[in-house]
Amino acid sequence: IGDCNRISPEAPVQVVEINKENQVLGGAGNVINNIVSLGANAGVLSVLGDDDTSLEIIKHIEILNVKHNIVFEENRKSSIKNRIIVEKHQIIRFDKESKNNISKKSETEIISSFKKIIKNYDIVVLSDYGKGVLTDVIINNIIQISNLNDKKVIVDPKGINFKKYSGA
Repeated sequence: IGDCNRISPEAPVQVVEINKENQVLGGAGNVINNIVSLGANAGVLSVLGDDDTSLEIIKHIEILNVKHNIVFEENRKSSIKNRIIVEKHQIIRFDKESKNNISKKSETEIISSFKKIIKNYDIVVLSDYGKGVLTDVIINNIIQISNLNDKKVIVDPKGINFKKYSGA
């Protein structure tokens, strides 16, 4: 967040003097934050890249006192979105992230972890941001396991194929 008082001599773009920086959870992390703000206990099960961004994400999750089961995948980029804001107007956003599906190994680890923790929770939220974590295999298994354990599944869908959430 900053101020702009001039145009760059190098190109016709604003020069922003940064006054303040902040970090907040976005995407599924924002959903977790909202659940916690309602006074509920929450947990997160996801896949992150084996990178510095994942460490920042986990730090913010731990500040919320949220249990986490994270699978780290090599060569995956944990999502980070940077915004430059001047006088309450977003000037630009630049992203670093992976959108490809997680590996079969990560799918197996997620499903295995989910089976171990499902009894600790009342409701399951599938928050799909189209970043490759909620594959069809993951979605199908989580819904089946949740139903076998009499747990409600709520979906925050992405895309147009809502059939893949059948049973939620």
